[in-house]
Amino acid sequence: MLHRHSADGRAYGFPFDDVADDASYIQDTAPHEVTVTLTPFGAGPGEAPPQQAGGPVVVERAPVVGEPAPVVVEPAPVVVAGQRGVGQEIAAAGFDRQQGVRTEPSSEGGEHLGFLAHGDWAGYRGVDFGREPATQFQLRVASGAPQGVSGLIEVRLDAPGLPPVGSIAVAGTGGWQSWVTVPGNLAPVTGVHDVYLTFASGQPEEFVNVRWLRFTR
Repeated sequence: MLHRHSADGRAYGFPFDDVADDASYIQDTAPHEVTVTLTPFGAGPGEAPPQQAGGPVVVERAPVVGEPAPVVVEPAPVVVAGQRGVGQEIAAAGFDRQQGVRTEPSSEGGEHLGFLAHGDWAGYRGVDFGREPATQFQLRVASGAPQGVSGLIEVRLDAPGLPPVGSIAVAGTGGWQSWVTVPGNLAPVTGVHDVYLTFASGQPEEFVNVRWLRFTR
């Protein structure tokens, strides 16, 4: 390329050594002027025209005879961890907001909400009820509360102070790790909402542990 497009068909290199006084350059001990002309290389015979400055360089590869066609792999759908919807068990210990609640290890694995008493609540963001109304819910609970101590677990939407859309009553189940699943009715709910479990009791003592909640149709 350099040889073909230089003025005299040659290319020159000029290494320099200022220690040994040995340099392979064109030397004139009494120069009068120097003229340097810089022009872009043109296209030689059979060559593609030069790319414009700043433009992309496109390299096309000719297909190879017998080469298999490229395989296009479609990406797999992305499953977002922590999605919450109808029919799914929502881990009670996976709350996003809370007041007064604590977690502890569960005999069924993982953790649960424990030490729950009047005035406590836990919130779960972005539960998708879909277009068809959900009308039922279930809670996995355990209680070692003494006789005479009981309470309500209420379901509220979008804020812990709004009216409940469902509730269940809970009394002793035989122990704080004696788990039972309790169903409850739910006012028809559609769309995406933040869900709050609120705990109410006429006594100050702790009255329930909660492992998970689930909404159904």
